[in-house]
Amino acid sequence: MSKNIAVILIILSLVAFFLWLPEPEIKQKQSNNNTTIITQTNLFDGESWLPETDIVFSKGLIIAMGSNLVSQYPQAKIINGKGKTIIPGLIDAHTHAWGDALTKAVKFGVTTELDMFTNNIFAITQRELRQDNQKNSQQADLFSAGTLVTAPNGHGTEYGFKIPTIKNASQAEMFVSSRVEEGSDYIKIVYNANAQGMPSINQETLQAVIASAQSRGKLAVVHISNYPSALDAIKAGANGLVHSFMDKTDMSPLVNLMAKNSQFIIPTLSVMDSMAGAKNSQQLLSDFEKQGFDLSAQKTQLSTLLSNKHNASASAQAKHNVNTFLDAGVLILAGTDAPNPGTAHGISLHGELALLVQSGLTPTQALKAATSNPAKAFNLTDRGLLKVGMKADLVLLDDDPKTNINNTRKIHAIFKNGFKIEKAVNTLETKKITQAIKLGDFDTSLMSGLSTQWMITTDEMFKGKSTAQFVLATSATGAFIHITGEIDPQFSFPWAGIYLPLTPSTTQGLDISSMKGINFKAKGKVGDYKLLLFSTHQPMRPIEIIFTVTASWNDIHLSLAQVPQGLLQSISAVALVAGKTHDEVNMSFDDIWLQ
Repeated sequence: MSKNIAVILIILSLVAFFLWLPEPEIKQKQSNNNTTIITQTNLFDGESWLPETDIVFSKGLIIAMGSNLVSQYPQAKIINGKGKTIIPGLIDAHTHAWGDALTKAVKFGVTTELDMFTNNIFAITQRELRQDNQKNSQQADLFSAGTLVTAPNGHGTEYGFKIPTIKNASQAEMFVSSRVEEGSDYIKIVYNANAQGMPSINQETLQAVIASAQSRGKLAVVHISNYPSALDAIKAGANGLVHSFMDKTDMSPLVNLMAKNSQFIIPTLSVMDSMAGAKNSQQLLSDFEKQGFDLSAQKTQLSTLLSNKHNASASAQAKHNVNTFLDAGVLILAGTDAPNPGTAHGISLHGELALLVQSGLTPTQALKAATSNPAKAFNLTDRGLLKVGMKADLVLLDDDPKTNINNTRKIHAIFKNGFKIEKAVNTLETKKITQAIKLGDFDTSLMSGLSTQWMITTDEMFKGKSTAQFVLATSATGAFIHITGEIDPQFSFPWAGIYLPLTPSTTQGLDISSMKGINFKAKGKVGDYKLLLFSTHQPMRPIEIIFTVTASWNDIHLSLAQVPQGLLQSISAVALVAGKTHDEVNMSFDDIWLQ
């Protein structure tokens, strides 16, 4: 891939971010008061297997389990479970959720997500939903760390919206108190003992934050990327690690301490394989396509990896390290780190289960890692198990995953709060663009040939201080748009420029995969600028194409040839922006065409 074209791993959350915040469609007309019985099914209760068992649920809760229960509930709806398997609704113990992520997740049997960092506004909107067993939300429940704990300019500050950071141990009490007041269900901490690349909090601050979280009854979990960081976090008393690592080293000091202190690990092998360039999504996609799932969005997400170079030894080492945790008796939780490149909400947890089995877990141990283990680790007392009084979150399978973990993909039905989940179908028709379209000539207005309008975009929405304004200027050759302003050097990832939606909704895009490029005229302050393309197939991770502007008008031709076709099949918006390399905004554009 060209050095000038990359799928941004930094989440530049432009105007579209808040448009992606969900408006849950709570389908209250349907009632879950009616009792349902699934009979004679092979049942995994989250801990053990029960043959030919009836399970009864009503009003969102499991009310009975046993044999021959039909006669006790003569008015119940009966589902014949003979030859099928029931497992608890799956729990993905490491995600980053926003927009329609939870709706996508539940379509694959993931009924709960444990979010490890999202915009706190989104997290707040979700907490009330999970409390009510009577709602037909058609989405997974969310527990969230909200805002993570990180150093100034550390990991977590690069996502386009400003977050509070912590400088030293003396700030730990106040910092954690603020997160608890915001509603964080647990505290996630970013720590790197080597402090390479982005800055990290130091060991003293790590210890202080962990102690402060636990004194307030909150779990403290730590993002690490290497063995020394993991050992520091565990010695500091962290409840768990939200990633594993690929280091080849003697892990005995770490795993022995974790087993002794009942500390857990969420390996996130899915994203590690993405980092190692391992292409293992074909079977996963094929298995769900056989079930009739619409995977138009997931195909691109799963095929776009964090590395294009396959490092088989790194992938193998990550699995070997998981096996070392297993042999030591460390509690293992299944988490995907969706929606990072190479992962997608819901579907990737089934891939994670397979990777855990490849690492040495039995299928039953892998199922526990996605059900009772996260419930135990995060004190989720109403889910993760199929027991009387638990939430009626369950997945009915057509085959037995005890013998083959890939059978979790053979989904017959999913129930959330006792409501049956509607199957994933493609309801939006994507218009394919095959002829050149004028995106802007600015002769008389800001309108595009798509009947959408250019607008200003800056980081001000996230409390950045970059500014921009535009005028429609004229010259001897005609009119053009001229943008001026200032870039906020204190903001982690500042931007200012112009933004054009291509469709009325950010959840719907245009298929521009047949087009060759975007061409325009540009002049301004000399330097590099960015064209951003927003794809609904990779939400909030726009495609970036860098171009250079000079003080005189130049024709700019930006090829789309090296952008993944799957991303180009659903582009919802474009933007032209100045970024951190600028102190001021001074740029002009004219005759912008998609060709």
